[in-house]
Amino acid sequence: MILAAGLLVLVGLALFVAGLSTGVNALFWGCVAACVVAAGLLVVAWRNIAARAKAQKAAAQPAQVPVAAGGAPGTPEPAAPVAAEPEPPRAVEDPPVEEVEVTDLLMIVDLTDEVLVVDEHPRYHVAGCSWVGSRATIPLPLDEARTDGFTPCATCRPDRTIAGRARASRNGR
Repeated sequence: MILAAGLLVLVGLALFVAGLSTGVNALFWGCVAACVVAAGLLVVAWRNIAARAKAQKAAAQPAQVPVAAGGAPGTPEPAAPVAAEPEPPRAVEDPPVEEVEVTDLLMIVDLTDEVLVVDEHPRYHVAGCSWVGSRATIPLPLDEARTDGFTPCATCRPDRTIAGRARASRNGR
């Protein structure tokens, strides 16, 4: 949302400059409209951030449990502790990005060998990667995975593995 607001401010600036250079009043009004929408988006983003911080602060405070005083006969027992809500599952950390040597990169840049991607994760992998484990994978050609913005996993080192296969096939092994 903040990115969209920033883009709208840039659009507003472009409309302002265009209005100055052409003298068309509609461009100035477009600038004003873009800046008003950007301001609205920033207010919504600020409220979302404040609400998220408030929720995190409330979740971090321990639950208060009432305790009976004295423990004398005839006094009620302390209330049972309130079970805390289970924490939402933590996001799985993605493996680091493989550092690819230039020679390997030149070997694989146009290859279409199949790699595996996991939905909502930025890395691509080769079959048998220990990080992938039993996660559902989507097979993609290597060149398409790279074009779509996926990066190689440092755990299974797909670029090094695929470049090694390409070298072996070129050498006739």
